[in-house]
Amino acid sequence: MEILVIDTDVGLQEYYTHLLEAEFRNITVSFRPDARQALQYIPAHPPDAVLTESRVGMDLFEFIGELKRLNIPCIVVSSDSSERMIVECMRAGAHDFISKNNIKLGHLPFVIARVLLEADRRAHVNEYERSLPVRPEFQRMDRRVRDYLYAERMEKRRRDLAEGRLSENVFIDGENYFIIYLYVQLRFPESLEQSMDERRFSATQDRIIEKFIEIVPHYGGQLWTRKENAVFFAFMGEDYLSALLAAIEIRASMNIFNHTMDNLSEEIAVNQGIAAGQTIYKEDKSQIYCEALNLSAHLAIYGQDSNAILLTSQIWDHLSARARKYLFKSPQHFEGHTVYHFEPVS
Repeated sequence: MEILVIDTDVGLQEYYTHLLEAEFRNITVSFRPDARQALQYIPAHPPDAVLTESRVGMDLFEFIGELKRLNIPCIVVSSDSSERMIVECMRAGAHDFISKNNIKLGHLPFVIARVLLEADRRAHVNEYERSLPVRPEFQRMDRRVRDYLYAERMEKRRRDLAEGRLSENVFIDGENYFIIYLYVQLRFPESLEQSMDERRFSATQDRIIEKFIEIVPHYGGQLWTRKENAVFFAFMGEDYLSALLAAIEIRASMNIFNHTMDNLSEEIAVNQGIAAGQTIYKEDKSQIYCEALNLSAHLAIYGQDSNAILLTSQIWDHLSARARKYLFKSPQHFEGHTVYHFEPVS
C-alpha cells in the first residue's frame, strides 16, 4: 500500500509513519511539502490514497479536483476545520475530512481503510460525473462561494481581535499554526569587529537589531526569538507580501545605517531568509521543530550572496505576477528546495 502525505510538519510526518506502519502491513508512506511537488511525484509513484493539509501552496480545491480526476482517494487533515471548509472540501471531491486537533484520537487508520474499500465505487461515480456536460454558470458560482472562505477567516480573526478573544501575540501550547518566518542575520566585516572594543561592538549590534524589531510590527509581524547577531520574526496566516516588504525595509534601514557610520571601509551586511509552514507551538520555543523555521535560518546563514533576501517557492508563488517577473533572479536549489533571490530595482 502506498500513502502519500502532503504536510511540511516533521513531527506529524513521524507520527503518520509510526501510526500507519503499526496499523497496516506492507505500507510505504511518502511525503511531499506541497501540491505541486505531489503532482510531479504521482505519475511515477501513484499512491493508493493521499492525506493532505489544507495549505498546500496552490488552490486546495483545484488540487483535490486533480486527485479526483486521477481517481486517487483524498483525505484532508486540516487545522482549519470550519463548517464551510469541510463542505467545500467534500464538494471538491475529498473522500473524508479530519481536524488536526483530533488527529491523535486514533481513528485515522479506520478512515483510510474505509476510503480504500469504497475507492472503486467512487471512481465509477467520478466517471459518470465527467460524462455530464459542463455548466459554466455553476463553475462561476462555485468559485465565488469558495472565495468567501478566505474573507470569512479574515473577518472572524478581526472580530475576535476586536472583542478580545484573540491576541496577535498569544499562542496556545500544543496548537497548530501556519506561520511565515523571517530570519535576519547580521554579518560584520572582520576588519570592523577588530577595530571596535567589545562594549562598542555589542552596542552597535544591539542598536541595529532594535531598529529591525521596530520595523516588523508595522507589517503585521512580531518578534519570535532574538539572538546575539540575528533575530526571528513571525507572521501569522498567509500574508506573504507583508513578510517580504518587512525584509525590504530592513535591508533599506541597514543601508542607511552603513552610510551614517564614520570611517567604514567595508559595509555591514544583513542576510534574510523567508519560509512558511505549519508549526505546533510550544511555550519553550527551543523545543519547537519546524522545517520552515530551520529553513529560513539556513537561507540567511548559509546563503552565499551578501545582503540577500532569499525566499522559498511557496512564498514566491503567492506574490503578484509582476513582482515574480521583475523582482527576482532565476530560481536556484538549496537543501532540496527551490528558492528565489530578491533583486532590487536599480
